Amino acid sequence: MNYYQNIINTILLSATIIFPSAYSFAQETPSKDQQQVDKNDRDGYSLSIALGYANIESPLYDEEKMDGWKLFIDGRYQWKGLFIELANDPARDKNLPAAGYNFYTTEHWNLDFIVAAVTPGTEFNYEIGGETKKISRGSTRGTGIRAQGSWGNSILQLVALPYFHEDLPSDSAVDYASLWLGHRWQIRNWSLNGLVGAVYKSSGLIDYQFGVPASEADGTLWSYEPSSGIDYTAYIDLSYPISKNILFQIYSRHTQYSDQTLDSPLIELARRWENRPEKEQEFGILLNYVF
Repeated sequence: MNYYQNIINTILLSATIIFPSAYSFAQETPSKDQQQVDKNDRDGYSLSIALGYANIESPLYDEEKMDGWKLFIDGRYQWKGLFIELANDPARDKNLPAAGYNFYTTEHWNLDFIVAAVTPGTEFNYEIGGETKKISRGSTRGTGIRAQGSWGNSILQLVALPYFHEDLPSDSAVDYASLWLGHRWQIRNWSLNGLVGAVYKSSGLIDYQFGVPASEADGTLWSYEPSSGIDYTAYIDLSYPISKNILFQIYSRHTQYSDQTLDSPLIELARRWENRPEKEQEFGILLNYVF
């Protein structure tokens, strides 16, 4: 298993670095005029607010287990290449909350320098010897490069974050890398969107979130130092425009976390005690208001 995982890790990290340049060599060389694309053509804003029913179950975050009304807000603002993105939507695995600078733009590619919120904070509570103990982990923020490509109704996104604001116990060249592929099919007024992705996390990043040092091990928790791992996500949604600004949407999202994450005693015990599922799954029916 580790052998094949290492191969996947290498492919994922290599693709993050190589793919944009490899694609440019495969195309005919554009004229100088074609190369002078205004880097600020993405300037402006987008904002959507969605309200509806959502059912979410996760092996990692108890606060995300819900069955009821949920509000999503997704927005982006860019000025002269500088941008900020608030990503709280059903496809949030791909759309990390981020700020940065769009430093290169062509007909098909946008390259961004970004600072992104990668993982949320976590908290684990349990009792031992009649005493309640709490273990908490902070959120993480990474800095790096994002490449976004689009061809008609197909998209590709690659992210590599080699620098983290937190002191991760890692010597990896890149602590976070992701690869996302998506396509949209138009069926009359209906739009069907599909998205698949793989997210690589270094041993240091997983350890920062879910590792257990010897100093925290006791009769309930055991010491745990994970290796690197890859999470996989599949997402699909079906939408219909009710009016110019209102969009009806049905979506489903499934994430399989790596064994290195699920084997953490923090997660293994929480799943056992709270009957959490092995996979993260989400289903929702929403009304989106698009500004």
